[in-house]
Amino acid sequence: MSGFQRLKDLLLDDERAERTRVAQRLDALEQRRTTPDELPALVEGAAQGPAAARLSRALAAPVADALGDAVVARRQTIVDALFPVIGPAIRKAIAEALRSMVADLNAAIESSLTPRGLRWRLEAWRTGVPYAQVVLRHTLRWRIDHLFLIEPGSGLVIHRESAPGLPDLDSDAIAGMLTAIGEFVRDSVGREGGATLGSADVGEHLLWVEEGPRARLACFIRGAPPAALRTLLRERLERIHERFADPMAQLQAGAADVGAALDAALDLPGLESAARALDDAPVPARARWPAWIVALALLVALGAWGVHEWRWSQRLAAAQSTLGDWPGLAVQRVTREGGGLRVRGLIDPLADPPQAALAALLPPGAPLALDLRGYIATDAPIVERRARALLAPPDGVSLSFDGGTLRLVGELPQAERAAMILRAGMVPGVAAVDDAGLVAREPRLRAAFDALRATVESRRITFEGDAEAPADAAALAPLVDDLRRLLAVAREAGLSPVLRTWGGADGSGTAARNAALRAARAGWLARELSVALGVEVFAELEPAGDPQATLARVAAVRIDLGGGGR
Repeated sequence: MSGFQRLKDLLLDDERAERTRVAQRLDALEQRRTTPDELPALVEGAAQGPAAARLSRALAAPVADALGDAVVARRQTIVDALFPVIGPAIRKAIAEALRSMVADLNAAIESSLTPRGLRWRLEAWRTGVPYAQVVLRHTLRWRIDHLFLIEPGSGLVIHRESAPGLPDLDSDAIAGMLTAIGEFVRDSVGREGGATLGSADVGEHLLWVEEGPRARLACFIRGAPPAALRTLLRERLERIHERFADPMAQLQAGAADVGAALDAALDLPGLESAARALDDAPVPARARWPAWIVALALLVALGAWGVHEWRWSQRLAAAQSTLGDWPGLAVQRVTREGGGLRVRGLIDPLADPPQAALAALLPPGAPLALDLRGYIATDAPIVERRARALLAPPDGVSLSFDGGTLRLVGELPQAERAAMILRAGMVPGVAAVDDAGLVAREPRLRAAFDALRATVESRRITFEGDAEAPADAAALAPLVDDLRRLLAVAREAGLSPVLRTWGGADGSGTAARNAALRAARAGWLARELSVALGVEVFAELEPAGDPQATLARVAAVRIDLGGGGR
């Protein structure tokens, strides 16, 4: 062997040995090649053997990728497969939500008027917490049964924690179902907004799900949890993401065992205690001055409203009282409408309109509506007004109405009196006519005329000696006054008296002188009376045989109703 060959063997001997070993291994692997028929048995044996955990971690990534590809490529197939499960679950969730809402509503109503309910309302007002939440806080109890930390892509369970004493659950089946339901919700109703499953009712449990970029936290709760629990779940999930920042190492299925660290991060008992502490913690007292201001404003508003309503009630009462005593108005209803009054009823055409009286009772500008229909009133003032309008009594005749009787007082000519009595009985509302005070004018005037006639004819104008005019002309004044009254009564009574004068003389002179003297005295009196009265007065001689002829040195008047002078 040459030196070069020996040097070559020294340098390449190790490499040749390694190559030989590799060749031998390849031959062994070739001899141990597994056929597809043998692979299921080998996988089943590995899953049941001591290497099951290693196999699970090894298959996590490919299975997650395969499930993701299947959701993308065959989405409709997965939706069709989940449809029989999702429909009943949704209906059951809706039914449970309705039953829970009705139960909560019944509980709130039943407790609202009890001392306990009033105490809870006071607590809600004092703390600012809604009344329904206070009721739930005091009436319902809750507990966390299970916590699941799930890898979103594969749907496998990273970690789980359950309350003591609960039966074991198939964690992988639950996680897979939650992942499938979440994908169904996102694909069917949340494509644009990225919506995911946030909560659901699962049997007697309430499921809350908090999503994270590398992990999903699912919490199964029994009862009615406080809102603070969801905040704590979100904080726990954020803390886990912050602590286990490497998404390719610590939060993937198959990574190193981080169970103890996740137990400490989730801390189910501590989570419950923290939520109960937050729920039971006293809410800081709010400043009370806004509440007092609001209460004062409400009291002021309520007082103003009460004063306003009281004033309107007073106005309505005053309007009803005023209209109730209004002659010729029958009120059916007085109501308040549109900030004003509306009056419905009946009114006589002769009644005074009530607008002015009602407007004085209302605020300025308040509307006033009158729905009044006509009718014939029997109120005493209206009947009296109607009688005056229909009878039109002349001066000297008065009428009054009381108790259904119309009383007439005064004096009329007989024909007018009879006509007025007849028409008075036909006035609407008049039941009887009292005409005892209404007398005929003719008898009274004739009596007055006769009395004045007797007075005038009894007056005498005295002459001295054989004078043709009286010495005292003032003696004529009383006779003129009596004649004026007589003529006035005659005109009122429809009489046409004729005034005649006569003169007298004693028997001391001759017959011719005495006759001339009587004519002169009668003429003088006739002339004076004609001037004083403005009517024609006739002078005549005293006929022989007349009793007046025995009166000497006088002149007088005779009144004749039967004709003119000679």
